[in-house]
Amino acid sequence: MVKQNILVSHNQITVRSIPYDQEKQEWTERNLKDGMIWRYNYIVLDPLVDDSFGCWFLIDKSDKVVLEESAIRAALIPFEISNKQHFSINTVSESIILDNDTDANVNEEKAKGKYFPLKNMENLFFSNGKYDLLFEICLGIPDDSVNEEEVFYKFTFIPNEKPVFKVLKDDDYGWSSETTLNIENGNLENVNPIE
Repeated sequence: MVKQNILVSHNQITVRSIPYDQEKQEWTERNLKDGMIWRYNYIVLDPLVDDSFGCWFLIDKSDKVVLEESAIRAALIPFEISNKQHFSINTVSESIILDNDTDANVNEEKAKGKYFPLKNMENLFFSNGKYDLLFEICLGIPDDSVNEEEVFYKFTFIPNEKPVFKVLKDDDYGWSSETTLNIENGNLENVNPIE
C-alpha cells in the first residue's frame, strides 16, 4: 500500500492515466451536482472539504471490495489505466505517480511536488486495463503516527473487465444508492452504471 501525505486544495482530486488536460477539469452544473467529473481515464473528485489542507492518501490494488469502517463516502467508479506512464493521483499542487519510472530522479521530482512511491516498492504493480476504483473519504485515524481523527482518502484499484459505478454507502453530501454516473463525457465499454 502507498501512504502519502499530500496537500489538497481547490476542491478537487484528479485520478488520471493520460496527460493533464485543463479542459477535462471544467465543472458543469451536472458535474457539480454529481460531485465528480467522470471520463474513463480521467476522473475529478470532490474531496468534500473546503480550503487547503494536508491529509493522507492511501492507495492500493486488490481483488475484492473491502470498505473502511470510518468511510463517510464510498463508491465504485469505473476507471481505465490506458497509459500507465501517466497513471497518477493528483491535487492542484502535488502528484503521486503510480508508474514505476526507474529513470525518475526522486529528489528532483519531489522538489516539484511529484512523488514516485512505486520506485521503492516491489509488491505493488499496475498494468493497463479496466478497474473498479473503490474511492473512500474517511474520518478516522489513517496511520499509527496520527493521534487524532482526521479526513483521509483511500483509492483501491480492483481489476475488472466490466467495471461498475455503484455507491456503496449513502452519505450526507448527496450520494446515495440512487446516484447515477454521468457518462455523456466519457465512454467505457461495458460500464454498468446504476439505472
